[in-house]
Amino acid sequence: MSRIRLSAVFLVAALAACSSSWAQSPSVLYTWDGAANIEDWKKNFGTNDVLLDNNIAGQLRIIEIGAPGEDVAISDGSNRRFESSTAGGGLDLTGLDFLEFDLGHNGLGNVDVQFYIQGSLGFTYVSLGPDVAVTPGVSTYQLPLAGLTFEQQVYIRTVGFNIRDHAGEGNLVWTVEEVRSAGTPLTVRDLATHDLGSSDNGLQGVFANFDQGAIIGNDGAQNQTGFSHNASLGSLQWTDQGDHGVGDTSGAAIAYGNGTVFNGSSFNERLTDLSNYDFVTYRVSATDPTGGGGSVDVQAYYQTGSGFSYQAAGDLTLPIDGTFYDLKYPLAGVTDRSNVQFSGLNLASHMNDIQINIDLVRYSTIPEPSSLAIVGIAAVLAASDRRRRTI
Repeated sequence: MSRIRLSAVFLVAALAACSSSWAQSPSVLYTWDGAANIEDWKKNFGTNDVLLDNNIAGQLRIIEIGAPGEDVAISDGSNRRFESSTAGGGLDLTGLDFLEFDLGHNGLGNVDVQFYIQGSLGFTYVSLGPDVAVTPGVSTYQLPLAGLTFEQQVYIRTVGFNIRDHAGEGNLVWTVEEVRSAGTPLTVRDLATHDLGSSDNGLQGVFANFDQGAIIGNDGAQNQTGFSHNASLGSLQWTDQGDHGVGDTSGAAIAYGNGTVFNGSSFNERLTDLSNYDFVTYRVSATDPTGGGGSVDVQAYYQTGSGFSYQAAGDLTLPIDGTFYDLKYPLAGVTDRSNVQFSGLNLASHMNDIQINIDLVRYSTIPEPSSLAIVGIAAVLAASDRRRRTI
């Protein structure tokens, strides 16, 4: 397929070890400040009945109309991640610390409310701490995410609140003015390490996305056939064929979701929020089983938004010599990074079979000046030629 070339790309030969960490960007999830639209919020469960409206800009109103003061739970839709997103899947709050609700009611006294999420492949219901006494009028309530597992925090299907019985207050009108994710974002996220004990028995959700015929052992579908986990290296491994039918030498394109299990399909791996980062680094090696050398071009790509828009972050040349190299791609040209359906590597054509190992997929912000020595000096691909040099 066609490949986008950038005026400057990076090939880094070594990256000093640092601790794994996880993060993404804090943001406003819902504001209801546009045309009247409740943005897929609904009654989730409970005894009381409610009407929801957005007749007042900037407010979601929940009007109780059932048995006076009975309990009711309200949430967003299970395929609505936030207000501006129309791509179905899970909300990725990896690395963040809190959800914040600007919430209140028109009653005279406090009403106990349980804030919750439903997350992970099992749609698990998790309370965000103990019940909170919500006061009359609108106030901000900050709920910790510390009790969530990684699988729950990276794939949140609903956020909501469960209004407890309040018979003494009778039926109330509740108002939500904003819902936000909050916390101090970190600077590094390891999307995949392929270490022993990582998800999917070390495969971490990777699958063959297209040109699957290049992967020896793949059955021609978007799945994990043909992949293996190299336990001694702690890496993803597959053999990419050279000529695999009537002169077809195209390499495979492999894809990652959010780093959790594939589970027979990729839906539970979507979407991933990578908006906090400036670079992605793939630690990769290529080996010719017959002892040949040469090199292969490797493109980092993204599919974003509800339309799975294909975007390339650039191409780098990987030596076929069995050595792990850090291929570092800038993300400045990739748009809509908060709505990443898939990300991965797309191998260019190559004549011989090559064994590929991926040891690490790491996202990072722009390095601080003091850390430049760690990542080394970038090799520059000039727009006018194709020469690369590794420093």
